[in-house]
Amino acid sequence: MKKKSLNIGFFLIGLIMLVFLVWDFGFKNIASNVAKTGWWLLPITGIWMVIYIMNAAAWFVILGKVKGVNFKTLLQLTISGFSINYITPVVGLAGEPYKVINIQKSIGIERATSSIILYNMMHILSHFFFWITAIILITLSSFWDIVLTQSTYISMGIVFLVLCLMISVFYAWHKKGVVYSMLRFFGKFPFLKKMVENLYKKETTLTNIEDQIIDLYTNRRKSFYQALILEYVARIVGAFEFYFIMQAISVDIDLFSSIYISAASSLIANLFFFIPLQLGTREGSLWLVYDSLKFTPALGVFVSFVTRIREFFWILIGLILLRISSSTSKN
Repeated sequence: MKKKSLNIGFFLIGLIMLVFLVWDFGFKNIASNVAKTGWWLLPITGIWMVIYIMNAAAWFVILGKVKGVNFKTLLQLTISGFSINYITPVVGLAGEPYKVINIQKSIGIERATSSIILYNMMHILSHFFFWITAIILITLSSFWDIVLTQSTYISMGIVFLVLCLMISVFYAWHKKGVVYSMLRFFGKFPFLKKMVENLYKKETTLTNIEDQIIDLYTNRRKSFYQALILEYVARIVGAFEFYFIMQAISVDIDLFSSIYISAASSLIANLFFFIPLQLGTREGSLWLVYDSLKFTPALGVFVSFVTRIREFFWILIGLILLRISSSTSKN
């Protein structure tokens, strides 16, 4: 009953936020951009089904051979979880507790929590590798006939080194664990100290979660890289969204440019991860990216509008799946 009530609560909050965002975006604005995009809106939205399948597959690999959770359930939770994250103010992580709540009865709270932590670590790690790929592509400026300045090379070099450092940190967490490292970090903040002290009292649970996190890299190395490759390829597939949007307005770009647009804009936008739905930051990042490719910067704003329409569609699908889940739940 508690699980059903929580799911209904997630659904109602999500629905209210979706209505507000659509209203704020404007029905006329949505209609005009849909008309301009035409039938290309089908592959633009459809490509994300492929991405969500790959995300769910990565989670499935991380979980390993466990009874009680099938791929269909993970896919439904993946779509609903991301839809909740899209509309969550500040950090956008409310979808993660939702996923834990809905699989903990089948596999236990410890396994559910460790799988979510591992998946998010893998999701972030794949982004780092994707951004490094974009930096390498940028240095091969012959793809876009861009003349890079010395300051650009220096900036890219700094970003490259920071990303390499972050990758090494994530690998260290996979080898030695992340739970206690994160607790020590959050314990430094006075307003979180009490919460951290309470968590430390559940030492057995924390230790079991930590052991399961370490186990993936230490004893299941093949599964570790399978999940990482799935997440990385999902980033590449996501770049096709920008290719399709450009085709919709008869602007021809190649896959390398699409990867650059996807990686560069997401890197800039993720610097402002605390802003819900990346309001304003996505438009600004795409403006800068399209300007760097010598396109009319206003194209970046149009692309942003289309990606938001795609997001509205998948938020709605996610909320429908969430509602179906809460209706069929026996708890």
